[in-house]
Amino acid sequence: MPTDLPDDTVIKKLTSNGVFMLNKVQYIVDGRRGFQQVLVITDGDKLTVTDLEGEILIEHTKPAPGVTYVGNGRPRGPRLDP
Repeated sequence: MPTDLPDDTVIKKLTSNGVFMLNKVQYIVDGRRGFQQVLVITDGDKLTVTDLEGEILIEHTKPAPGVTYVGNGRPRGPRLDP
């Protein structure tokens, strides 16, 4: 686990269904990544989530005030890709 992270980066642990909370907003990453740790990097209005090896998992702009959920852009249900 990285210990020398920049100030704008935090480590979050995903829930069983691949979700984490940041500033009272729920972000879904990927259900197949349940319980994994991810790096959450904020840069102005941009939010990037990577695995610990640096692979980008999701990128979003920060949501408007009052938004409490940000999806991953994929339809609900089982994944069809291997």
